[in-house]
Parts: sequence; C-alpha cells; structure tokens
Amino acid sequence: MKKTIQTTYTEIEFRQLIREEIQAALNNIPGIPVVDVNEGYLTVEQAADLLKLVKGSIYNLVHKNSIPFHKSGKRILFKRSELTKWMLTGNKVS
Repeated sequence: MKKTIQTTYTEIEFRQLIREEIQAALNNIPGIPVVDVNEGYLTVEQAADLLKLVKGSIYNLVHKNSIPFHKSGKRILFKRSELTKWMLTGNKVS
C-alpha cells in the first residue's frame, strides 16, 4: 500500500529537498567522489542545528549583524559555506 503525504514547501525549501536527494543519490554511486550539491540556503532552524545554537541566538546574531545572512522577503536565510567560513574565522563577518 502506497502512502501519500501532502505538504506545502516554499520554492527555496523544495529546491533544497531536491538538492539533498540528488546529493544522496550521487553519494551512493560507487567510484564517484562525494559531491556537495548542498550549497543552497539554510533556514534559521537549519543554521541553528549546524551551529549548535538555539534559534533565539541566531536571531540575536542577525539583529546585531554579527552573522552572514540573506533576506528573502521576511525570511532570513543562510549559506552553509558562509556559515562555515564564519565559524572558522572566529565568528567575524567579512
């Protein structure tokens, strides 16, 4: 029996989901090096998970302009590569 799940994704979330599925498929092919196609944008929740912080701390860092972020309408988004660089450079925004 097939299960059908209906949900609503924003375009950004849908693109991220597709990237993750492509990444998983590519990483399961023997002889192909691991490829990171997951450069898409992260949500506040995903950024908090990556940085091991609570969402409130992320919002506080954004408010202080202490963390690299992007806005799409009212949404706050983050690039994984920018957050990684931010962590490695002692949490300084370039």
